[in-house]
Formats: sequence, structure tokens, C-alpha cells
Amino acid sequence: MSDDSPPFNVIQGEFGKRPGGKVGEIASPRPPPGANLSTQERRVWEYICASLVAAGVEHVSAGLTIKVICRTYVDWLAELKRCDEEGRYGRSGNGNAYELPHSYTEKQLKRDLLKWLPEACLTIPSLVAARAKLGDNGLQDDLFADLVAHATEPRGSYSRA
Repeated sequence: MSDDSPPFNVIQGEFGKRPGGKVGEIASPRPPPGANLSTQERRVWEYICASLVAAGVEHVSAGLTIKVICRTYVDWLAELKRCDEEGRYGRSGNGNAYELPHSYTEKQLKRDLLKWLPEACLTIPSLVAARAKLGDNGLQDDLFADLVAHATEPRGSYSRA
């Protein structure tokens, strides 16, 4: 084996590709592989991503979290509708009230949703906390902005001192 030409092959794939857009522009993730979003989940996905872009929250690495939120939200809406249509409580043969299974499921989905929303800065307190941690304008500094600007400026536009 030669050190000049090691036997490495380039495998075509997504890893290493930059998200679309300009430097400093907020990009939204694509759904994770195998997500199989329903039409309603896709609409929730687009709503969440648009809201995060509008708020200036970097979320390109939050695809899995957003997927969980989308599925949980859509399931919660379905159970909420079922509770509205069928009621939350039933009566046993001797007249005692009991909670119907779909009512319990709706409450559990709501609890799960309220746990996941702050993970993606989708609540006001979580957004405020994230911005406070980031400092000045609530936007994350680009640690490599100077390096990128230097590398992308046209040749000969800089002067040597």
C-alpha cells in the first residue's frame, strides 16, 4: 500500500453536505430517515420549522425531536377529538363513574407533549432561557465567521501590512 494514494473511496451520501442557504442563515432539517410523516404531521413539521426560523432559533440538528413532537401532537389532537365526541367518563353497572381509556391516553399525550416542547424551544420560557444563555442579541455567535470571511473574500482584496 502506498502512502501517496491510500485505498479510500468516497461514498456518496448526505453526511458532510452543508444545509442549503447562506452562512448565518437558519436552515431547517429534513425529516429523519424512516419518519414517514402523515400529511397532518408534515403540516405540523412545516409550522414548527417556520416558527423556529421566524424566532431565529438554530434547529438544524433537532430533526428527531421535532418528529417526536409532530407525532405526539397529532395523536393528542385525535384523542382530544375522541374525548369531545365520546366523553371522558363512563358509568359502571352500579353507577360509579370511571375514566375512559381514551381520556387517560389524551392526558398522557398532553403530558408528553409538554415535556417535549421545551426541548425544541417551543415554549416562551424555554425560548427566553435559550436566548439568555446565548447573550447579546439572543443569537448564537458564528465562531468561524472571520475565518470564512477571510477564505471567501476575493484574492488581492486584502493588503499586507
